[in-house]
This record gives sequence, C-alpha cells and structure tokens, in this order.
Amino acid sequence: MSIDISPGQFVTSSDGTKIWAAASGNPSKPAVVFIHGFACTADAFDKQYTNHEMLENLYIIRYDVRGCGRSDGPLNGEAYSSEIQADDFKAVVDAFNVTKPFVATWSLGGIVPPDVIAKYGPNSLSGHIMMGSFPHRNMHSEVVHPVILGLIPGLMTEDIALFAKTLPEFVLSCVSPSHKLPYDVYAKWVGGAAPRAPIVRQSMLGRGQDSSAIMAAASHFPYLAIQGEDDQHLVPPKLEKWMKEHLAKSEFHLLPGVGHAPFYEAPEATNKLILEFVKKYSA
Repeated sequence: MSIDISPGQFVTSSDGTKIWAAASGNPSKPAVVFIHGFACTADAFDKQYTNHEMLENLYIIRYDVRGCGRSDGPLNGEAYSSEIQADDFKAVVDAFNVTKPFVATWSLGGIVPPDVIAKYGPNSLSGHIMMGSFPHRNMHSEVVHPVILGLIPGLMTEDIALFAKTLPEFVLSCVSPSHKLPYDVYAKWVGGAAPRAPIVRQSMLGRGQDSSAIMAAASHFPYLAIQGEDDQHLVPPKLEKWMKEHLAKSEFHLLPGVGHAPFYEAPEATNKLILEFVKKYSA
C-alpha cells in the first residue's frame, strides 16, 4: 500500500490567483476533496487528513478557498463568482491528477459543488458529503439558524471593533455549546479568519448562485448529510425535511451532542459515515 502525505503546494487558478492545496492518502483509492466553510482553512480537517483508516481507503485532497488561509484573496467582488470558484476546484483536482472526486464540505463550503456542476456538469463529481453543510446557496434561508443570522452583520462589517467582537463568537458557535474547544484550536480558527479585508468576507458571504444545474441533477446525484443535533448554524429538522422533499438520492444522519463541526467534534462517527458513503457510490 502506498500512502502519500504532501506538505502542500500552490496551484494557479484561471485568473492567476494562487490556491493552496494538499493531498494525503492512497492515490489508487477514491478521491475526496474537502472544502472548508466561511473564513476558515483546510486545517479544520486534520482529524480526517491524518487518520490511518481514512488514508488507507481514500485519497484526501484539501485546499484553502480563495480569500482564506494560505490562498490569495483578491480585493474585488467579481473574483469570488461561481465560475471562478469552479475554476479553483478544477485547478486543484487537476494538480493531483484526479477525475470525478467525491466532495466533502463544511458549512458555506457546500455552495462550491453547485458551482462545479454548473460549469463542468454533474458527471464531474461522484457525490456530495455535507458536514454541517447544505446543498446550495439559494436554499440556505430555509434552514439557517437564528444564532448565525445574528452574527452575520458583524462578520460582514467594515467596523474593525465589531468584527473583533464577533469573530470569537462565530468560532465558538461552530461547536456545540457543551463542547469545550481547546485553546490551541480556538486560536488557530480565529487566526485563520482574522487577517482578511472586509471586501473578502463580504464577497464570500454575499455572492449569488444559479442553482438550476444542481437541482436538475437532484434525481440521481447522491448526497450524505452528517449533521450535529446542537448545530447553531443550521436547523437540523428543516435541513432533513428539505432534503427529503428535493433530493431523491440522499441520506441524513443526526449526531447527538454535536454542533456545527461534526468532523471535528465526532471524527470517528463522521469518518465511518464518509467511508461507507464513498464505498457505496464507488462500486
């Protein structure tokens, strides 16, 4: 068995933006691209990227979305369009010689797969694993939790003092209120989000999306939702209901005592569900 753990590299997207990406695991196994949420980094997935069973059975790719972490953050709203997001994804998978990967997303990362399908077609992906995530931008208002709604103005503001107050609250809201986030993790998540200019945060949170392509594929495109019962960003019953009504090939798993980051708070259960889903749809 060959397992490769890459320290990461920069790939160049269609507009010249440098995107940081890394791969780990067995290149002969199914590929899963992990996409983090708003103002976070790919380091959020350390418990998947370093897990022996995951590395044996998957080829894991993760990258910092433009405007986040080690990737460039252009200072104009047009640079965060759906088409450009799809190009970033394509540049990453091409760099690792991968075709038709699965995609595992956290939170706002869930709106990248619809961008990819809109530009490259439904056969460009094998399935969408949603970890505290959702299927596309336009349905978010139907499942959004009041806690994160209350934080969004402070995340988009140009008022530095308000942003500084809101950011720690945002990070803590990413886990269950009963979960004690270790200080090193807390500091890393805050630090990953802090340096960016307001235009970057505004462009990431405020961009639009044409969801027609992803909904046209809803009858046959597979979804897995791994959802925390204590999520303060999404309302689990509303997400489950929406999926049952709109996604013919989907499964929903609710994890008790878990918040918005099931891959971090409950890695064993999350990793098991990911492996089962990939095995099911790789046959």
